[in-house]
Amino acid sequence: MPEALPLTPTVIHECVSIVRLHGEACFHCGAVSKTLREAGLVKVCGSSRVWRIVTCGCRGRAAAE
Repeated sequence: MPEALPLTPTVIHECVSIVRLHGEACFHCGAVSKTLREAGLVKVCGSSRVWRIVTCGCRGRAAAE
């Protein structure tokens, strides 16, 4: 079975709360009391650090409405 290609991080150009970067809150809405799932990788513009982010699914629900 072929191995999956590594995901390229999304580059974020605006200021982001550190709790969102640490995966302690939904990256999109900031929710902390909802179930959070891995949502990918981001890199803040001007930095080389790659962050694993989480989401509560708020973006998926908004798109479905």
